[in-house]
Amino acid sequence: ELPAAMLGHIDRVVLIARELATLHGLPVARVALAAQGHDLVRAVEPAELLRRAEERGMPILPIERERPVLLHGPLGAIDVGDAEVLAAVHWHTTGHPRYPRWAWAMFVADKVEPEKAGVWPALDAVAAIARRPRPTALRDAAAAYLRLSLARQRDRGEARHPLAEQTLAHLEREASR
Repeated sequence: ELPAAMLGHIDRVVLIARELATLHGLPVARVALAAQGHDLVRAVEPAELLRRAEERGMPILPIERERPVLLHGPLGAIDVGDAEVLAAVHWHTTGHPRYPRWAWAMFVADKVEPEKAGVWPALDAVAAIARRPRPTALRDAAAAYLRLSLARQRDRGEARHPLAEQTLAHLEREASR
């Protein structure tokens, strides 16, 4: 039921996520599973995402009512049995301060896949950070992405998801230690 473009995106994210997991010694199967599931309901119409979230009694932030596409991660994670994979899928749009280390591989892969980087070349620098052979490379890349994304949203006058801001603050605190 997924459009071909979305299937292509998911396939590219899985490939990059596997690469990053291998490079950083992370559980490749778990990273790949999260990457495979991260956008399963991304193509659902915004009004339908909102309806499904309301039907399930999910708490909905004002920004999620304004931009229901932000609900595709939480809705897509509902039927995942592994709690950590569920959390990785659920929060793949904003990241999360309690993300397990391996989940950053999927998060970053989703942000830097070639189709997105082709539209927003600044993502090439994020991908380069992620591929550095350092224990903090993926968290550093996630922070770089969140800084770029939140600045772009600010410059456009768009609302910013509070969890993305909290996640960035957490990553910056971690980096300063």
